[in-house]
Amino acid sequence: MPLKVLIVDDSIISRQVLKYIFYLDGDIEAIGEAKDGYQALQFLEDHSNPKPNLITMDLEMPGIDGFATTRRILETHAIPIVIISNAFNYPSAEKAMKALQAGAVAAVGKPPALGSPDFYRHARELAELIRNSAKVKPKIRPAAVAPEEAPSHLPTEISLPDTPPRIIAIGASTGGPPVIQTLLSSLPADFPIPICIVQHIATGFAKNFAEWLNNTCPITCKLAEEGERLKKAVAYVAPNDVHMTVDANDTLRFRLPRENDIIVPSVDALFISVAEQYGQHAAGVLLTGMGRDGALGLLKMKKAGAITIAQNQKSSVVFGMPGEALRLDAACCYLAPPEIGTILKEIGEQARKREGKE
Repeated sequence: MPLKVLIVDDSIISRQVLKYIFYLDGDIEAIGEAKDGYQALQFLEDHSNPKPNLITMDLEMPGIDGFATTRRILETHAIPIVIISNAFNYPSAEKAMKALQAGAVAAVGKPPALGSPDFYRHARELAELIRNSAKVKPKIRPAAVAPEEAPSHLPTEISLPDTPPRIIAIGASTGGPPVIQTLLSSLPADFPIPICIVQHIATGFAKNFAEWLNNTCPITCKLAEEGERLKKAVAYVAPNDVHMTVDANDTLRFRLPRENDIIVPSVDALFISVAEQYGQHAAGVLLTGMGRDGALGLLKMKKAGAITIAQNQKSSVVFGMPGEALRLDAACCYLAPPEIGTILKEIGEQARKREGKE
């Protein structure tokens, strides 16, 4: 049974290219096209049309743009949406991040022209992304959302150690950008602990993600650089295509991926290095995401005595990575983003009080 996709893009050429890619794949079928958000909404409201398994969404369109269309669709339809757009330069990148905030499961650039030598590689990668994204079951996102209720069978409280962490490491994949933004937005500009972030994101988009965080959060957020010393009140976002780790001198180190590395950058690579270099003087946070990356690293951090937190299932877009942490018993507690943010603030306040005593 082919995967049914609705294409939303004002460019007829882009729509034709996507249909050709789906034809080449053989397991993806374009069941409809819309040149703007209004047509997309009409298509979905017409019950004589087949229901898509996934929607591809451009950002820059006349009338209702991709961000507003994504938000409106997910208010009433639990259909995964993938942003496919070349508009990733800031401030257009902000629209992509807002679309992810509204519930889109992934964002990626448009494939190159048919004559490009990289076309078929990009076509394979896009088809794979669409197949994986179609497995995500997004939640309806009404304008007013009920407060999060924590499952009673999972630990939801944590005791902070006497010595506060010297580093906080965060890992996320599908659904991660808006959650990370929520966490960092809750922290003061002078947050006294450095933060390292690995977010699985489309190639070339990590820099835009860091810029968006920097423009929407009180603390400084930047794309990490090799050999950079960690500073307080700064969040470092791992760049695409390399693994980010830390060494004993509070310094960021990059490692080229091995031939068999599937996920780059890897959350596990960051978490394991933090466990080895900081031991109990660290905190790890594993957020929503598909797959297992980060769970083993979080377990290693827990065994080293670090604070380990995972996002709970109800608030996760995909409970893959936190779910694997649950299977391994790698997290001390499982919480929704607002509660994780509260703990991070408490950790910061504890670190500030300790600095005042020294």
